[in-house]
Amino acid sequence: MSINSKKQWRYIPFGKFSGPKNMAIDETLLNSVIAGKSLNTIRFYQWIPTTASIGMHQSYSAEIDENAAKSQNIDIVRRISGGGAVLHESLGEITYAVICRLEDLPKIEKPQHIFDDSISKRYKVILEALACGIEKLGMAINIGKIHCPALFTDGKKISGNAQIIRKNVLLQHGTILLKVFPERMYEILRAPEGKSYTYMVNSVRSKVTGIMQQSKDLEFNYGDIVSVMKTGFEEVFNIALEKVPFSPEEEAEIDSLSKNKYENEKWLKKYV
Repeated sequence: MSINSKKQWRYIPFGKFSGPKNMAIDETLLNSVIAGKSLNTIRFYQWIPTTASIGMHQSYSAEIDENAAKSQNIDIVRRISGGGAVLHESLGEITYAVICRLEDLPKIEKPQHIFDDSISKRYKVILEALACGIEKLGMAINIGKIHCPALFTDGKKISGNAQIIRKNVLLQHGTILLKVFPERMYEILRAPEGKSYTYMVNSVRSKVTGIMQQSKDLEFNYGDIVSVMKTGFEEVFNIALEKVPFSPEEEAEIDSLSKNKYENEKWLKKYV
């Protein structure tokens, strides 16, 4: 099939932004697709500075040590998606976001990976694209589930994901882990009730890994990783990604959402 016969999707150039701005961008793109002002969209990004994000319905105080975060100049944001609390290390992960109409999510007849039946079909096709990209880096991928649909390599989690659906449009975003720092993670994130700091650090060390830690003999830069991830989506979704920057209208909405919502303590501490 020629590239001209493939469906065009929008690609937002890779960028590094604050926690509030990243979440404002994802929500703005969701609104743009809902309004018919944007094609289905994929983007990759990083967090500057390191940011802790909590799920839409999580308790702020139960998930985050606010004093520890402030002492280390770490941003804190509440997502509009579900899922658990995550520490997004500024140079320790690449995050992706997929925004598309549900009717446009591809259907895979014969997926290359064996998926757990409990994982929603909406997740499976995106996990397949992520797996395809990561495998292009020379890593073997297997599927698993820890709190959310996830990707694993050698039995260790390497990508976690969360989503929200509004007006039949899906926003799914998640991590592509590069390096994991368990000690800092549980200085900022609170351990579940009944679990100690030491227990959680050891648990993360044994169950979670990053691309750059798992493949010590291979060298990657961020551009390499973004490039193969883009290719993974294009191949699995059978799409052509067209780079389209933010419109002036989107830029204004991003600024407004960042300042008035994601930096606002009323939203952040919606569930104290």
